[in-house]
Amino acid sequence: MNDYQLVFVFFWLVVAMKSLDSLLSRYTNARKRIIEIPVIKSIFDYFREEKWVRVVGVIKMNKGVVMIKKPVQIRDAYGNPMRMDGWILPGGKPEKHESYEEAVIREIQEETGVKVEVEKLLGIYIFRFLNNGRQADANLIAFSTSAVGGKLKPGSEVQKVKFFEEIKEKDIIQVPDWWYGFQIEMLEDAGVKIKK
Repeated sequence: MNDYQLVFVFFWLVVAMKSLDSLLSRYTNARKRIIEIPVIKSIFDYFREEKWVRVVGVIKMNKGVVMIKKPVQIRDAYGNPMRMDGWILPGGKPEKHESYEEAVIREIQEETGVKVEVEKLLGIYIFRFLNNGRQADANLIAFSTSAVGGKLKPGSEVQKVKFFEEIKEKDIIQVPDWWYGFQIEMLEDAGVKIKK
């Protein structure tokens, strides 16, 4: 990496952290977690180059919750593929000049057909990937939302969308050390009861 690239990466990290701190300051009782994960070089390089930021939303609807199934590619810290089957929270990548709140509203409607309003920020999860003394952060921003309209239907990238009046731990994809491992926490923080 040359000096210009180092300055750019440092500048991006400072801007991203200020933006996340500003978001946290607008909401009360939101979590901020930093999870450090040692990984192989190829995984580290992906997250360093991607500048990974995603939003997810818990959709509360009619005393239940909406979850999706879509193709998920997960690799462990050594790069080995992990088999995944289960339900996840909808979300995706913010577009340029889009607030995190606008991004989660758009992503939820695209993936589920449901129109929502943001209730609150649940938390910011910073996954700090470590390799050979270096770090690359992936930022996940989780919101609680409530359904205000639309019709439940899977978007083009989604296999299934489902309303759960009651959701169980075994229904939800869980991957240790990665955001999927925090979905139960996010659901509970949003006031959704999870059955054991």
